Amino acid sequence: MRASGLARRYAKALADVAAEQQLLETVGSDLRAVVETMKRTREVATFFASPAIPLSDKRRILHTIAEGVGVKPLTAKFLNLILEKRRLPHLGEIALAYEELTDERLGRGKATVTSAIPLSEPIIHGLQERLRMATGKEIYLEARVDPSIVGGFVAQIGSTIYDGSVRTQLKKVREHLLKSEYR
Repeated sequence: MRASGLARRYAKALADVAAEQQLLETVGSDLRAVVETMKRTREVATFFASPAIPLSDKRRILHTIAEGVGVKPLTAKFLNLILEKRRLPHLGEIALAYEELTDERLGRGKATVTSAIPLSEPIIHGLQERLRMATGKEIYLEARVDPSIVGGFVAQIGSTIYDGSVRTQLKKVREHLLKSEYR
């Protein structure tokens, strides 16, 4: 999923400063922790979105959340900035964009692999290695299970999809047979 322009601009600015301070991955972990903490309670989103609640109260609660997850000072300053600019509702999207930028800078790629059954560790490691060779990037996998693909797997890295599923192969055979049907 591609982040919006707003999220990418904030994420890029943060990534630039974090890279200078050699905190690129640490800040990413901080952002993920804050986003997860805020997602756990629906009232938190309502609280920060409400124009009736004074900014000072929002700042105090955000400070408590940030302190609770132990964020670095850079991350805390960034969170205060987006609160002041009324961009806190976009934090999840900013964190996603930050992760994408960090992966680009560090030559990593995230692959989502969907298979009909859970994959064993040796198969996952083999897939990681093949995808690394195909992309030239260090790959980390997110494995999913979808019995509807029948067999094989579907790997997605960014917008590139490698489809080796039995479902797709059967669909191609069907289309071929329908095309070559005598009329």
